[in-house]
Amino acid sequence: MKSQDIPIIGILLAIGAIVRYLSLMIPGPIVSNLVIAFYCLAIILVIPTFKETLGIGIVAGIICAMVSHSIFPPGNLISEPVGALVCLLTYLLLRNHIAVSPGIATFLGTLASGTTFVGVAMLMMAPAIASSYGTMAAFTATIIPIVVLTAGANGVIAQILFIPASRALQHIRTGDSASSGHCPRSSGIPVDDAEAVLMARDFSYTYEGEKAPTVRHIDAALRRGEVLLITGPTAAGKTTLCLAFAGVLHHESGGSISGEMYLLGKDFREFNGIGEVSRHIGMVFDDADAQLIFTSVEEEMRSGLENRGLDPATIETRITSVMERCGIDDLRLRPPHTLSGGQKQRVALAVTLALDPDILILDESMSELDGAARERVISLLGELKSSGKTIIVVDHSIEDLCTIADQVVVMDHGGITHRGTPEEVRRSIPSKKEEKASEQLPPAPATARAPVLSVQDLCQYYGSMCALDAVSFDIYPGEFVAIVGENGSGKTTLVKHFNGLLRPQSGSVTVSGRNANVAPVTDLVSHVGLVFQNPDTMLFENSVADEVAFGVMNTGIEDTSGRIAQALALVELADKGAVYPRHLSRGERQRLAVACVLAMQPEMIILDEPTTGLDDGESGRMMLLMKDLQQRGHTIVMVTHNMQIVEAYAERIIRMQGGRIVSDSRVRREEACA
Repeated sequence: MKSQDIPIIGILLAIGAIVRYLSLMIPGPIVSNLVIAFYCLAIILVIPTFKETLGIGIVAGIICAMVSHSIFPPGNLISEPVGALVCLLTYLLLRNHIAVSPGIATFLGTLASGTTFVGVAMLMMAPAIASSYGTMAAFTATIIPIVVLTAGANGVIAQILFIPASRALQHIRTGDSASSGHCPRSSGIPVDDAEAVLMARDFSYTYEGEKAPTVRHIDAALRRGEVLLITGPTAAGKTTLCLAFAGVLHHESGGSISGEMYLLGKDFREFNGIGEVSRHIGMVFDDADAQLIFTSVEEEMRSGLENRGLDPATIETRITSVMERCGIDDLRLRPPHTLSGGQKQRVALAVTLALDPDILILDESMSELDGAARERVISLLGELKSSGKTIIVVDHSIEDLCTIADQVVVMDHGGITHRGTPEEVRRSIPSKKEEKASEQLPPAPATARAPVLSVQDLCQYYGSMCALDAVSFDIYPGEFVAIVGENGSGKTTLVKHFNGLLRPQSGSVTVSGRNANVAPVTDLVSHVGLVFQNPDTMLFENSVADEVAFGVMNTGIEDTSGRIAQALALVELADKGAVYPRHLSRGERQRLAVACVLAMQPEMIILDEPTTGLDDGESGRMMLLMKDLQQRGHTIVMVTHNMQIVEAYAERIIRMQGGRIVSDSRVRREEACA
């Protein structure tokens, strides 16, 4: 059974459970078991092994036994596995010969299940009615017609559902079979663009419900083996352009398109759905969490390869090779939800690379990587370029990618404002101001004030992996502390202990005099506010004002409207109260997440990668907000890889490695000359 088949079986069994539960509303000792139609459909769609089929039958039997008011519910534990096996055998024998084989297989599977149930029930009833053959005959005469009618109904249901279900499953798995080769070129393309594998001609896109286009009048062409860097301020339209180049806007969105966009010489709109497009293009999104859904890193990679129909040996070889190239060998069996943000981004990249697409699109997918991991990925992109891959990268750093980029386009307000080689574009854009010089000093001596946070010998394990190893330190009121370190060093795991999202497995965490080992989360969040590295994980309401109100109202704070207005004013979103949060730019969503925390008025504010995905302007705006909050009396703790903002704003740096603190120092800055 393939990895992606498990959710299909689970969904169909869940539907069957609901149907079975609803059937309890029908009076009488014997009820038609329509759940069989759904587990038979799952077997027919997936075609599992006999062992796996037996497992499906056992699960179905448990469901039926738990929500049954039949004369002998435990009988389902025997009858459903029998029915499942008969269904599989029948379908395997008939599927290449009879068009209605799904219906026949389900009919016979239901008959087998029903007659088995009758046999088991009569066996259990035999001691009580052995002296009365008339009673046994009457029981049989009553139940057999119900079994036959149920079998007929189940057969019809399975046959009707099989056609749309099989088409949907085929579309999800492979797209159209015509995608297996290169696409024929469209005759309308000029000769001088004939070598372009991706091309946009006067392309514009307007999202459904919007009046103005998000990207407008885009002209671009990419040849095989070229690298295009797209940069620009937050909300410039970079992600939308990537979605267009990936075919998503042409096949999965309801907005309006003008102009033309081609893949391998063929208009995107001529492809048979996103499944066919994805045979050529792989995209890594800025939100790695949205791409990782399985229980281990290995399963994430295996699923896509199984979808492509590769043999097990090829799959294993490719998984091992890509993991080594991406530096995630040690993460193979780790659940994705236990990984750091940077580790998740490397896994998402590996999952896409394993599919070996001709064109690779990276949308801010290196934003959470530490310096070493970032250099490794850029080097890998250079190798892929040399092998003939076409690559599009969205990133804010021209300097980091200038060695591999052939073209750079700068976007703003949906259009291209600059284009050229990396050197040409760098000359056309004003250079950044130099940051003030700084030096690191030993930790400040303990003060007479009580710490707002005290961590003592804190340990945390994910299975056998040690994420935190005897971590100890204090943070005092009014400090601005940066916690830095490589991906997977334990930074995010550490700060999750401060507001009760994680509880110490050993050691202690004390927040404003409260024992965080046992204090309720509702108590801790009024003292410690945590802004996640991906603000979208915090936003779920229909308006900006409702987002801020949620936390305030659920902690019993009075003067809700005053708190909301004050928080939105501090983050400069006072005029956005009625706006749907997803319509805000990344920087605005980040500030909204801060406002949600500010409304609770905590003593300490923790920001996990606060400048991820933000341009220099938005990053500076965010950090000035943090300095302002520090001056208002808040303690600021920032987890980041961005050493420029650490050196510019932090007063103390705690460096982590391998779950331990390896250094803890203050920062002294030279004053700027008057």
